[in-house]
Amino acid sequence: MAIVDEKDIPEIHRPNINAPKFTMPDGIGDFLLGTILSGADGSYTLGDPRLGWAWYNNTQNHLLRRLGCVEGSLVRHSLHAPDIPEQTLIELAEKASVRWDQPWLDAILHSIETRNLIGTPIAEYVPDNLVKGRIAIIGDSAHLPTPLTASGFNASLQDAATLAECVERGIEGSAASEALLKYESLRLKNARKIVQSGQSFSRSFGR
Repeated sequence: MAIVDEKDIPEIHRPNINAPKFTMPDGIGDFLLGTILSGADGSYTLGDPRLGWAWYNNTQNHLLRRLGCVEGSLVRHSLHAPDIPEQTLIELAEKASVRWDQPWLDAILHSIETRNLIGTPIAEYVPDNLVKGRIAIIGDSAHLPTPLTASGFNASLQDAATLAECVERGIEGSAASEALLKYESLRLKNARKIVQSGQSFSRSFGR
């Protein structure tokens, strides 16, 4: 995935001012998430916006494991541009050329040519609990959905707000564990549902 300045792609392929700000074109067993973002000054004037793209590609698992990004079922780190093998970049450019239309094709090719991209393994975690004794966890520490759900940030805010409401009457003595168990009862089912919905997609795309 990457973000490209619109001015860095040929003018003939730049989206017009009325182009949809969000698109999800299908590829061949994979898909693209494309977003037209405002420029640094907040402008969408032609030439000022940026193009953000995220290519969901399930064919690079072996590479992520070989380079230590993923160990077993544990995601260690993302794959940064300098560490992406040249042959992988060539293959990505060839695949992009037969999969994606403009302006996304030019945005992807520019990112590959300039090595301005990052590969991020998708990590997912379905929690069994959010609380243990006097300790509670929220947000990505508690539940981690695929980015495609676009719900991780909102879920984290909801966790924090719910936890604040549950402890606002105090945490002296047994009140602490009672408040935290109340928080868990209000948030656990929803958190599991968010992650599981993303998992259903992750297991289906590319088949």
